[in-house]
Amino acid sequence: MGVDTRKIIELASGLPIASSEKGIIAAFGVYVVMNYNEFFYGLVSKIINMVDDPAAQAVEGQLYNAVSECAYHTFHGARSSMEWRDLILPMIETQEDELHALVAFTNIFGLGYIEIEELVPGERLITVVKNAYDPGRYLEEYGPQPRGRCYMFNACTASYMDLVYGAEYPNGMGTFISEEVECRSMNHSTCRFTARRHLPQ
Repeated sequence: MGVDTRKIIELASGLPIASSEKGIIAAFGVYVVMNYNEFFYGLVSKIINMVDDPAAQAVEGQLYNAVSECAYHTFHGARSSMEWRDLILPMIETQEDELHALVAFTNIFGLGYIEIEELVPGERLITVVKNAYDPGRYLEEYGPQPRGRCYMFNACTASYMDLVYGAEYPNGMGTFISEEVECRSMNHSTCRFTARRHLPQ
């Protein structure tokens, strides 16, 4: 593998990234908004815990879909940027290199360090996060959760595969579906995600 993931994080983290008065950061060809997560955590936990299980799963499904769409377009924007072309593309020789680069890029946001545990090219990706921020807050503020709460990392795991092994952008979203199989918000020691190729019913 020609990708130096530590170098990608170092290069990307060292860029002069400043936010506007509205908290909007423009870098790597995408816009990132700075805001507080506490309202989101409280709202999600309250809604999910006050409805029956089928309704809760429906809400969680919509959260997953929303984050999937965001991750898919954000990562494509990043890999289409001049910064990616100049700093990261020279390291990429294979599809697997590109996937490793996307994972490394995710780690510049400081929400947890995601790592590849297993990759079967074009078929399956297992990622793990040992220090994800979101589940720690859910557990601390609202107690053990009935299901995983790492919507971002779960959707990201599928999006990596969608972009690298799915149809050419923008038609590859949903080629893979990810499932959070372990979560610290459920008192597991780590958060673990498995993305597999989606087989239409």
